[in-house]
Amino acid sequence: VEIVHPIRMYCRVVDEIYMVLRFDSEESKELVQQFLSENPDPNNENAIGYPNKRCWPRESRMRLMKQDVNLGRAVFWDLKNRLPRSVTTIEWDDSFVSVYSAVNPNLLFDMFGFEVRILPRIRAPAGVISDGEGIWVLQNVATKERTASAFLRVSDQAVSNFDNRLRQILMSSGNSTFTKIANKWNT
Repeated sequence: VEIVHPIRMYCRVVDEIYMVLRFDSEESKELVQQFLSENPDPNNENAIGYPNKRCWPRESRMRLMKQDVNLGRAVFWDLKNRLPRSVTTIEWDDSFVSVYSAVNPNLLFDMFGFEVRILPRIRAPAGVISDGEGIWVLQNVATKERTASAFLRVSDQAVSNFDNRLRQILMSSGNSTFTKIANKWNT
């Protein structure tokens, strides 16, 4: 297991990048200071326009605390500056940075048409349901200990894509039989 480098997981799917990074307090302070020296924020306006997953209840969303917002923006700024502009660029409007910290107990992201919220067991308040529909229990393979719960829901964009695809198939089928429509759907 890599313990020195801050990148703990990296996944690229076509034109999307998913990364999990871990910073200690010194690393995060240094990164935020570098970001704020290049992009000063005297009026604390970095939280304005910071994307949040509004599909989750208010207490489950990322809390837009100054420290976490600045860290999220600093990580994005650092990654954007490391990518060669001749190869690719990433835009803030198309990105989402979730920060897991002392004040933010949830890790939020969306992948493959699902909105995911991971809540570690040690951070879950008493009475939180850990089993049920749309909830996956994550456990350590070696010890079989439950370590976290992943709350899943289908994203609004995926539902819209499904509706549009279904509408497209029905509109193009005309007076076809059900069998022809079903075969078209399955291709």
